Amino acid sequence: MILVTGGAGYIGSHIVKLLSESGEQVVVFDNLIAGSPKNLLSGEELVVGDIRSTDDLNKVFDTTQFEAVIHLAALVNAAESVSQAKLYKEVNDLGSRNVWSIAKSHNVPYALYANSAAVYGTPVSNDRVKESHPLRPTSPYGETKLAGETSLQELYDNYVAFRFFNVGGAESEGRLLQSKDSRAIMPRLYEAAMSHQGIVISGSDYDTVDGTVVRDFVHVEDIARAFHIGLSYLRSGKGSLICNLGGGVPTTMKQVHDLVEEISGITIPITYGPRNPGDISYSLADIELAKNSLNWSPNHDLKSIIRSGYHAYVKNSV
Repeated sequence: MILVTGGAGYIGSHIVKLLSESGEQVVVFDNLIAGSPKNLLSGEELVVGDIRSTDDLNKVFDTTQFEAVIHLAALVNAAESVSQAKLYKEVNDLGSRNVWSIAKSHNVPYALYANSAAVYGTPVSNDRVKESHPLRPTSPYGETKLAGETSLQELYDNYVAFRFFNVGGAESEGRLLQSKDSRAIMPRLYEAAMSHQGIVISGSDYDTVDGTVVRDFVHVEDIARAFHIGLSYLRSGKGSLICNLGGGVPTTMKQVHDLVEEISGITIPITYGPRNPGDISYSLADIELAKNSLNWSPNHDLKSIIRSGYHAYVKNSV
C-alpha cells in the first residue's frame, strides 16, 4: 500500500493513475485546496487532510500499514512565497518534516519526495545543472523545498528525491490537466489561444537566442514513470538517491509560444513586459544520473508535451 500526499493535484494524480494501473494499492492524502476529487478514478481512496496537522497524518498512518510514502503536497508559487514566507515554511518545511517523522514512527520503510530545481537558485553558468551544483535557493519556495529534502535525509535511510525542472503536458485521455490558475507558461498560452487573446512574456533582453529565458520542460507522464521506477529502485535495496528530472533540452519562452501557435493553429500576439524579479536567464537539467541509476529518460519531446497539454485544455473547456 502506497500513500501519496498531494495525490489529487496535477502531478500527483498522474502518479496515482500510473501506480493504480500498475497494480499498486494507493491511498491519496490531500487537502483539496489545489487538488480535486475529480482527478481520481473510482476505487482510488481519498483521505482529506492537511500535512500541517499531525492529527490528520497520524489518523491515516494509524489506519493503514504503508510500504511507501510519496510526498508531493506543497505550495509551489515562488513569487507568492516572497510575501507568504511564513505560510510556505509551515507547509513545505514543517509539513514535510511531519510527513517524514510520522511515516518513520509508523515503520514505513520507503520515502519518495517531489522536490524542485528551485533548490539550485541561479546557475553558476549557462550549462547543464548537475545534482552537485551548489544549493542556493533564491526564494522562500526554494528554501522550504530544500528544507523538506534535508529533513528527509535526516529521518530516512531509504529514500528517493527528485528535483523537477518545468513540468507540462497531460495524460492521453486529457482528463488531468495543469491548473488554469498556474503561472506556468504553457497553461497561460493555451488560455490565450482559446480566448483569442495575447500574452505577456516577461523579459526580452536576456542573453539567449531570442532574448527570452531558457527553461527545461519535462512531460508529467515521464515524471510519473520516474516515481514508479524509483519505488522499484527502493524495493531492490539499492540505497538512496537524489536526482534531477528534466527533458534535457533548452527551450526559450518564445520557442514555446511559437510551438503552441503551430499546434493550435491560432495566432497569439506577444507583448514583452519587464523581467520578473529574480528570474534566472537559463535553466537546464543534467539528467545523466537518472539515466544511469534508474534507466530513466524522457519519452516525450516538447511537441508531445504541448500537444497533450493543449488537447487537455480544449477537451476540458467544452
